[in-house]
Amino acid sequence: MKITMIIIPTLIPSRFHSSMSKSRVNKKEVYYFKEEYCNENETIVEIINKDLQQYFKPPILDVGSGIGDIAFKSFKGKKTILIDVNPITKHDYPCRPKHVRKQADFLEFKSKEQINTILISHTLQFIDEDIEELNGKIEELKPEYLVMVLNKNNDFMGEVIEWTNEHFAISNPEVRIDNFPLGYNLIKSVPFVAEIICEDFETLAQQISYLMLIDLKEKKQEILTFLKTNLQTPSFTFNQSIDVYHRL
Repeated sequence: MKITMIIIPTLIPSRFHSSMSKSRVNKKEVYYFKEEYCNENETIVEIINKDLQQYFKPPILDVGSGIGDIAFKSFKGKKTILIDVNPITKHDYPCRPKHVRKQADFLEFKSKEQINTILISHTLQFIDEDIEELNGKIEELKPEYLVMVLNKNNDFMGEVIEWTNEHFAISNPEVRIDNFPLGYNLIKSVPFVAEIICEDFETLAQQISYLMLIDLKEKKQEILTFLKTNLQTPSFTFNQSIDVYHRL
């Protein structure tokens, strides 16, 4: 199947990032990071299909699903609701018969049916402004399983975050959160290593700006110097994990 990607800007709700100067993540950035420069989604799909299918009990809610590639490749035959702040359609990416796309903000999402599994894959940074509200939404939906895919930040990615925090007043990297999720036990964690490979350091700097949600134009030369000082080539690996939580 040949898949055609239509580029749509992703809007980050302003109430999550009222202090953010960068309020838009372009779909072109997301698509190229996932499909061209980083192999994380490919690895996530492989792990889910091989080891974790039993924890994805339908109906599944995919939070910040983007184009829906993980759901399409891993949840065939399982009822899945894919929510995103953008109006993604089958013309952007194919959708399984048992999958439904909805344009929705997670904290405002309502469901008439019981959601049994929630997937949050590299979208926590967009919904973690108010942890109490976030925990409240999970408590409202009461899924049996909550599955999160997060960076560990104990490697070069962690160094990038530290450097970013020192040099930028406004940024929003993906970090793990204390006291979330409340009311759940971690029952399984599958570590894996993802890799970013770019053709040059300027392209890598663009990917860093996407990951950290920073304005590259502010300190482009400083970012390039940091990367060239710490890396021999415009590539690096970074640790992640798929964490499965079960409701107490």
